[in-house]
Amino acid sequence: MDSAAQGAPPSLSSDQTKARKTFRNELTACLTLVAPVGMTEEAKRDWLAVAWDTLKHLPPDIFTIGAHKARESCDHPAKIVPTIINATADMMRWRREKLARDAELRALPAPKHDVCTPAEAAAVVAKFLKPGDG
Repeated sequence: MDSAAQGAPPSLSSDQTKARKTFRNELTACLTLVAPVGMTEEAKRDWLAVAWDTLKHLPPDIFTIGAHKARESCDHPAKIVPTIINATADMMRWRREKLARDAELRALPAPKHDVCTPAEAAAVVAKFLKPGDG
């Protein structure tokens, strides 16, 4: 019986593993800086789980930039996620716009490669050059 049939979680690619590690490290660093003294380990785990679920749509490179901003400016756990979302909003918009432009370019027909002969090129040049210019 394969692992999927047994209910085992699917294996993660190395990129997914790296992304999860990035999120874990960055969110833990943010929380560590601002967690109240009385925040229990269980409360920290809950906070990390909810923060991860809220931010998991962000690509790791953009997320890291937002997390650094949160560590610079946040003084309470409740401010971390909104700060990351606000700090990454423009970058996410730019990325979506770029992906849309790339998709549009892929949808365009391939350009025709009409090449003129050397004689045709010489005729075009001769047509636009004044006597004595060339």
